[in-house]
Amino acid sequence: MRRFLIALQFLTIFTLKKDLKVTNEDLAASTTHFPLVGLTLGVTLVIAQWLFSSILPQGVVNGLLMVLLIICTGALHLDGFADTLDGIAGGMNRKSTLKIMRDSQIGPFGVVGLITLLLTKYLALNELTESLRNRSLLLMPSLSRWTMAEMAYFSEYARKSEGVGQPFVELIRKKEVLISGTIILIISSVLMAYKGILILAVIALWTFIASKYFNHKLGGVTGDVLGAINEFNEVLILLLILVLWR
Repeated sequence: MRRFLIALQFLTIFTLKKDLKVTNEDLAASTTHFPLVGLTLGVTLVIAQWLFSSILPQGVVNGLLMVLLIICTGALHLDGFADTLDGIAGGMNRKSTLKIMRDSQIGPFGVVGLITLLLTKYLALNELTESLRNRSLLLMPSLSRWTMAEMAYFSEYARKSEGVGQPFVELIRKKEVLISGTIILIISSVLMAYKGILILAVIALWTFIASKYFNHKLGGVTGDVLGAINEFNEVLILLLILVLWR
């Protein structure tokens, strides 16, 4: 429970225990609970969907669900997505790319990327059938947050200085990945049967390939990259659901 609270407080704005003492080892071990934190977010979205849909059109509800998810996560991963795009697009080499990613200012590539990402997510949510909607709202945040643990395990830390993502990347163990992987396998299969397992396999393979790309491009990953893979995978999960249920 303690490490679940650590994961919850790190990935969301919810602080249930203000005096919780956290070590770097605790942060890395909390990745075991990343899928469960995602599932908690998913349950929040499903409850909101149920409340809003009784008084508002579904298109408006989908927009509010996106806003709710952004609020619950403090836009942490969206910031990482924008910073990563700016760095990859504007950096001439590894050093300049990492420097751009650390800049607090958002660049044109980050802005366009965020608009495209959010628009695609909104359109994908609009295409979900009523029978798929709740299951998708549960799977999307659960699976995407597990991929941050997967990427951390298969990557080096890109910076020489300390950063938010350093404890996760440098201290995560096989044990955490296996346990969290088992949890997300159960969640995926319960929610969507064999198609859920197929989605998990595709997302896991893509995330592994992405980790190899960043290891080559940047010498590893940063907290921004982990956030970026979470945001990208949320959209990709929704698109895969739409493809498989056509």
